[in-house]
Amino acid sequence: MKSNNKRLYHIALLGILLLAGLRYSFGITPKNSSPRTKNYLRGLYFSNKKANNLSYMRSIIAQGMPLGINMAVIDVHPYGRHIYRIEKDVIALLNSNGLYCAARIVCFQDGLDRLPIPKQDMARLRLLVESASSSGFNEIQLDYIRFKDGGYPYPLRKKYEFIADLLRDFSGIAKAHGLKISADVFGRVVFNYNDYVGQKLELFADYMDVIYPMLYPSHFTGDHVRMAKPGDTVREGIEKGLQRLKNKPGVEIHAYIQAFPYYIGRAGTDLPGYIALQIEAVESTAARGWVAWNAGGNYSALFEALQRLNDAKSYGNNK
Repeated sequence: MKSNNKRLYHIALLGILLLAGLRYSFGITPKNSSPRTKNYLRGLYFSNKKANNLSYMRSIIAQGMPLGINMAVIDVHPYGRHIYRIEKDVIALLNSNGLYCAARIVCFQDGLDRLPIPKQDMARLRLLVESASSSGFNEIQLDYIRFKDGGYPYPLRKKYEFIADLLRDFSGIAKAHGLKISADVFGRVVFNYNDYVGQKLELFADYMDVIYPMLYPSHFTGDHVRMAKPGDTVREGIEKGLQRLKNKPGVEIHAYIQAFPYYIGRAGTDLPGYIALQIEAVESTAARGWVAWNAGGNYSALFEALQRLNDAKSYGNNK
């Protein structure tokens, strides 16, 4: 009898060890990681073309909301054109489902090279911010507020002055409509100071409510450690950003995470596992949340990642 009990014990132990191994292979960390203790914003990015496809948006929302998706970031203008173009039915759909909505505006595609900006271009950009601010969004999200990498060598002081004036102006527009204002920055900006492109965390925090570092692990080219450890890379970036903003009360960090398969091989997991590691990293910090980026709007791997995380949580709760 004792022999049978011993055999059953060893079989059960082997099963637990095998399950733990599967959890690691799926990119899911063990239960002793920091718990999810707040309601994070879990967002998806949509290009202007995808966002205006109502049937696609209905399908994505139907798939995503049961898995915890509660935010949408939408390009409110076509690529390369500062003209507001979002169908009212799309905003109504998102609002009726209670999703937090951010209007993404690409200010200077690929970065600024020369100053000054033609007056008519600035007027169109201001009008776009105004139009988005009165269209049912919760937040205006500014992107490409920067100078070109390797562009004309203006002194950083001049770059900072231009960016500060722009952020102050656009913040005033959003605030007049009762909206939050935010900006995207390069992931590397949380790690360095006085970046050539003119993005500095502390400068942006003077005018923005939320800062979105684009912490795609695969984009840290040349740093094989960061490329191999997507969760650690995202967590480190958030923590560094939060530390730098500790004297900027009320300013939040909200990470962009990678939901595309570019250079994920070093991480030793599939794309859903790669995404799951990033999600767990964000949700172990004091960040506001995350936005998954897939330029083509294919979020099947993200949904698989969220399902794996939910399954792992259910298993842990039932032990």
